[in-house]
Amino acid sequence: MKRISRKALSLLLAVLLVATLFVPAITASAKDAANPVLVITGFNFYSLGYDTHTDALPRDTATIAGIVSEVMPLLTTLLSSSRTQADYDAFCDAVLPIVRREFDPVSCKPDGTVAHPEVGLKAQLPEALGNYSESVLEQVDAYDGQLMQSLMDDIGGDKVYMYCLDWRLDPMDVADEIHSWVQHIKAVNGCDKVSLAAISMGGVILSAYLAKYGTASVSNVTMISSAFTGLEYIGAMLTGGIKIDPQDLYNLLTQLVGRDTLSNILGATGLIERILPIVDDLLAHCGDRIYTEALCPAFGYNPGIWSFVPANMYEDAKAFMFPRMDSTPEQQAVLEAKLDAYHEVEANVRGTLQAAKANGVNVAIVSNYNLQMPPISNVSDLTGDQVIEAMHTSAYATCAKQGGTLPDSVQGRYVSPDHMIDASTCYMPDETWFIKNMGHVSFSDEQNQCKLYTWLMTTDEQVTVKSRADYPQFLLYNTETKALSPLGLVRGDVNYDGVIDLVDARLALRQAESLDTLPAVQREAADMDGNNSITKADAQAILNIRAGIDGTASSGSSGFLGNLSEQLGGLLG
Repeated sequence: MKRISRKALSLLLAVLLVATLFVPAITASAKDAANPVLVITGFNFYSLGYDTHTDALPRDTATIAGIVSEVMPLLTTLLSSSRTQADYDAFCDAVLPIVRREFDPVSCKPDGTVAHPEVGLKAQLPEALGNYSESVLEQVDAYDGQLMQSLMDDIGGDKVYMYCLDWRLDPMDVADEIHSWVQHIKAVNGCDKVSLAAISMGGVILSAYLAKYGTASVSNVTMISSAFTGLEYIGAMLTGGIKIDPQDLYNLLTQLVGRDTLSNILGATGLIERILPIVDDLLAHCGDRIYTEALCPAFGYNPGIWSFVPANMYEDAKAFMFPRMDSTPEQQAVLEAKLDAYHEVEANVRGTLQAAKANGVNVAIVSNYNLQMPPISNVSDLTGDQVIEAMHTSAYATCAKQGGTLPDSVQGRYVSPDHMIDASTCYMPDETWFIKNMGHVSFSDEQNQCKLYTWLMTTDEQVTVKSRADYPQFLLYNTETKALSPLGLVRGDVNYDGVIDLVDARLALRQAESLDTLPAVQREAADMDGNNSITKADAQAILNIRAGIDGTASSGSSGFLGNLSEQLGGLLG
């Protein structure tokens, strides 16, 4: 049998490519079939206040500036002192009461109940978001507004619900309220199942709900940047591991304000170099006072804060914190019972999620990494999303330290292309996605980012990291374009399926002929010559790769494709 030459194969592929240009994509709307979705939001997403206008915690610039103006003279005095024990005690005498004053409105009593019940959520929207005006939705002050809008666009505003979380409350009590919401949503929509999604601290609440009420009313469980296995640095701090790391602080500030801006600030003031030694000395001289006079009154009696302690650090945290609490044995026993109840949930969350999947619930977990964590503990070198470590949002993936990579000996299909993540150790490795360079709850619907979440929240079958080529296990977030792309994107693989073929060339040609507008990430993959413009030459280059031809196309095949493309352009007017 005569062998077809590579040039002839390229010519044949060109013909097939042009023939498929006008084949329409087949899509189906999910609006009618989708179950309603209840999104449980996270820590301090929605303001606590005395009324709809007055915040309990300072959030406006003027109030924060006033607090800073109180503290700065005290810090200046300490900087100019000989820094003896008496100097540090004098500083604490003045500053710790300010800390207590500012956090008192959201504090809890020693038995774990809210100290000021007159303080509550400034907003709670118990009905579907489509029932509220745009002005009402704007008043909610949501960090996840674009995610909610994307979800409403996909399945309709009459099916999207949002639970605003009061983070002071016992998660086991909040689980009861979630149960009431689920029953109400089912009744209103005439359905048997509700999709539950959890953002940040919402994962704590969703875990508690599943443990108490099971999955009979649940179709989907989606954990998005969730703290459902804790936060390492909270556990470290509640076991005495407060530490300010200079390099990690510099890394965080660089990510937040930019390297040039930070260099200008530090070059002019030398602020970090002057203050960090003071902080270290302050902790050494007055660490116990900081816990007993500030951290315990502000957060130590709060069941919500305690839910962030990882299971393997919980007993040590109690042993460290309880002796420093100003509470009676009876009050401490009541608090401990609350904390124990939730940590029993956390310790068994792996089994809870796996049982949910076995019962037909579609489970998905999304974790972000490669950003600096707060440099306030002895574990600030862990990688995460600036708020929660990736090891916890992923349910225990093996992660390289921030800025590093895993040992060469770590290999396998669950290892990320950048060699920073090994997902094989996750509770559910096939249902866990990772996004590099995305900050905590930095939702944007400008490109395809929110589509990942809405897909996971509305899918009617269990999907895995192999289900869609455009959403593989490891993704890269472009902070400029706000787009997600497969990590390690290959130029020419326009549809991210791991193969460069006729489909990729067709997509590039449709872009070149202005028949389609590809997302920014697909345009990048289609731009074979790197000139920031998609032309017929890019489509031809993709065909050449498919045909096994290196370099530029021959004049014959290029002319053939060009002529047909021109004819098609003429037909399109």
